[in-house]
Amino acid sequence: MNPYLLLAAAVAFAVSCGGAYLQGRSDGRDKCIAESVRDDRVAQIAGAAAADAAASAISSIKVQSTTIRSEVQREVIEKPVYRDCVHGPDVMRNINAALTGAPAAGPAASSIVPTADTPQRAELR
Repeated sequence: MNPYLLLAAAVAFAVSCGGAYLQGRSDGRDKCIAESVRDDRVAQIAGAAAADAAASAISSIKVQSTTIRSEVQREVIEKPVYRDCVHGPDVMRNINAALTGAPAAGPAASSIVPTADTPQRAELR
């Protein structure tokens, strides 16, 4: 066989493969552009429909102003006040003794816990 004929066939095959590749790229690019345009158109239609719906909803709102003339109704809420709580005399004596530091007098005076520095009794050791 003629080597030029084989070379021509190889070149023709390479050119046809390159052309097919370029045609495929062009078709892919056109498809992407068409999808983008379609998405933009759908978004535009949806936006217009939403604007129309909002406009019709806003136009159907009726503003009413009314004047209310009636007496004020007052409601009294009672809150508990703790001024009625009173300590007994023994409790007041113990509170005053604790505030002044003086020993307490009365029945509770014998049950006072000794301080830490008082000497302990011998039988407790």
